[in-house]
Amino acid sequence: MFLNADAQSELGADDLEALVWAAGISAQDRVMLDGLERLYGHYAADENHVECARTAFWSGLRNMLTGEVGLGSGWLQRAAKHAAQTAPDCVQRGYLLLPQIYMHRGKGDYEAAIELADKAIAIGENGKDPDLIAMAGSLKGGILFRLGRIAEGYVPIDEAMLLANSRRLSPVVCGVVYCEIVASCCRVMEMVRAREWTAILTDWCRRNPQARAFNGVCQVHRAEVLQLEGNWSEAFAEAARAGDGLSGTTEHTAMANAAYRRGEILRLRGQFDKSDAEYRLAGEIGVDPQPGLALLRLAQGRREEAIAGIRRALETAGDMPRKTALLPAGIEIFNACGALDEAERLCGEMSDIAERFGTEILARVADQGHASLALARGQFGDAVPAFNRARRYWSEFGAPYLVARLRVDIARACTELGDAGSAERELDAAEKIFEVLGAAPDLARILELRAGSKAVGADNLTARERQVLTLVADGGTNREIARELRLSPKTVNRHVENIFDKLGVSSRAAAVAQGLRTGSIDARRSG
Repeated sequence: MFLNADAQSELGADDLEALVWAAGISAQDRVMLDGLERLYGHYAADENHVECARTAFWSGLRNMLTGEVGLGSGWLQRAAKHAAQTAPDCVQRGYLLLPQIYMHRGKGDYEAAIELADKAIAIGENGKDPDLIAMAGSLKGGILFRLGRIAEGYVPIDEAMLLANSRRLSPVVCGVVYCEIVASCCRVMEMVRAREWTAILTDWCRRNPQARAFNGVCQVHRAEVLQLEGNWSEAFAEAARAGDGLSGTTEHTAMANAAYRRGEILRLRGQFDKSDAEYRLAGEIGVDPQPGLALLRLAQGRREEAIAGIRRALETAGDMPRKTALLPAGIEIFNACGALDEAERLCGEMSDIAERFGTEILARVADQGHASLALARGQFGDAVPAFNRARRYWSEFGAPYLVARLRVDIARACTELGDAGSAERELDAAEKIFEVLGAAPDLARILELRAGSKAVGADNLTARERQVLTLVADGGTNREIARELRLSPKTVNRHVENIFDKLGVSSRAAAVAQGLRTGSIDARRSG
């Protein structure tokens, strides 16, 4: 509407303001930046230094965030010159501290960033500017999270959320604040709050469907929470929608995170080819696809690559939250590959971080790491209590996949301790969860545990049946498989029924799991 009106007759300052923020919330960066430049011209002609500083600030910040560092820096310098001509308590001076906070955070100079955030908050409070208070507060809280000062970080974050929920923030700032806070919670695995605030962000996005970029970022966070809750199909759909919705915007990190999330779900389902492609896409866009890629290599039996990938990621982790996200996978990989001394070192780091952060979720993650190491070392009596503590936590949270994985490890320990009955009950419970989720590799692991060292032959399947089973593993429906193989759907149905009969299973997920275990499907097929 504004663009059409502008084409017919140049907009006045008020309408141009409306155009700028409509473009900002709908991720039309070029329109927003052009409008800001024209607004700056209006205010410069009137020698209105306050409004010049404001428009130059937003132009500088948006250019910076879209990767135009030179232009952004120039606009911010211009904003600073105008701000110097304003009153000492002018809120624009506070806004100009925000890019400096981003810069210090990026360099890891967290204390300097916090000091600047405090100054910005104070200016916002004096000037009664909720946008400035919320933006600076959300940044400060996230930085405190990175330092492990979780309780302290919630003070400015909760204040920012109150401002957002009371609808006192402008739409663009509200979206920025919501996304910043949810991302901060996910970074330090504060998943209880992340789940709560993702729901709030989702509701805000529904009320603001024009907020294209924010909707996409919201969907990425929602996909992570849904995956944890065991809603894998919905999580994958959200991550796919996020990628589609972010296409053509400057939210490259969010696009990469959407690809990574899709890769995670595909890996857990045993669709290794497709998972590998999504991890590669995430890396090409600009996000390190670890630890998922290393765990994929482990699942494919490519152990040296798994170790090299996770070791490199751990050594180059930029901050404590990033390392926290990598440590559980590192422990799993080193345990699986027999590098128990290295796994022990990572367990120690995980415990130190859990103690520093003081959150129950990290304490339980540390429990799981130590328990898995004890299991690998044959200390079965020590492993079970720690596994049980972690299992109880994730059961209360509602994370079925993690619960099922823990039940399998408890079953392994119970078997070694001679308690076959408890082991079988744990495996039964885990198997039901894996069946529902379609976690084919984990179902294969249960089959291996139950079969012991006995190998079940795969030669009963014909070449065509193995071909069909491979396409089933890649997520193909019977109709899609029929098109791929140029067969009738009825013929494919008959092949699938034969596969079920020969493998002694009753579901597609179980058939894939059996195929992975017996070699009918090659776990290394992604090359």
